[in-house]
Amino acid sequence: MIQIPFDPNIHIGPLAIAWHGIFTAVGILFGAWLPFRLIGPRISEEDATAVATWGVVGGIIGARIVAIIDRWQFYLADPIQILVIWTGGIAIWGGAVGGVLAGLFVGVRRHLPVGFGADAALPGILLGFAIGRIGDIINGEHHAIPCEPPLGICVGYTYDGPGYLGQPGPVHLAVGYDLIWNLLGVAGALALRGRGLPDGLIFWLGAAWYGVGRLLLGFLRINDPTYAFGLRQDQVLAIFVLGAALPMIIRLTRSGRAPEPGMSTT
Repeated sequence: MIQIPFDPNIHIGPLAIAWHGIFTAVGILFGAWLPFRLIGPRISEEDATAVATWGVVGGIIGARIVAIIDRWQFYLADPIQILVIWTGGIAIWGGAVGGVLAGLFVGVRRHLPVGFGADAALPGILLGFAIGRIGDIINGEHHAIPCEPPLGICVGYTYDGPGYLGQPGPVHLAVGYDLIWNLLGVAGALALRGRGLPDGLIFWLGAAWYGVGRLLLGFLRINDPTYAFGLRQDQVLAIFVLGAALPMIIRLTRSGRAPEPGMSTT
């Protein structure tokens, strides 16, 4: 069993900064950096910067909004906590949807090849998610069902502080599984590049991959409220994403190969 002894916060005087917040920031940086390495000549650096900037802004806003909705009673009782984002309190699905919608809006306004841009952004999105999960692991967030070796990666948290959920015995490292799943998605997306696939197909394949992972791993988590049919919020959202991704995958697969370099598709 892996023991994680860390304080969930870094204390700088009276200020407490959650590891989750730190690794979220690092994930945003690397998630924005990777697409710049992939766009090539079809999208200018100026346009890519605009899309990335507004994508990050949209992602932060979306992540916070969904987190507030998910715990609306807590924030209604103490509204000032809505502004205290450095201690955590973000929803990864909200970040994904907010970032994609903001990037899409900017891409359409600038008449960019949106499908191509989405394919370049997808590995960065998954990489950012994976890096952010490191903070979740340290913080002891999203505890899962009890774990017995060798049936999984079992962890225990020895730090007895308010930042931890407090659960006796080892538990599955559900957020660690999510980290690994995302890194596999990054590797798969990069492997598919340059194979002449239709613009947008890599993005939708990645969205489906992520949705499947969140749907399955959601069955391991125990601290999130359930919604329809006993499913958790992330699982319900994963089903919606799969419902959007699968028809797009079929459509793009049937549409044939990608356009020649220099041809713009939106």
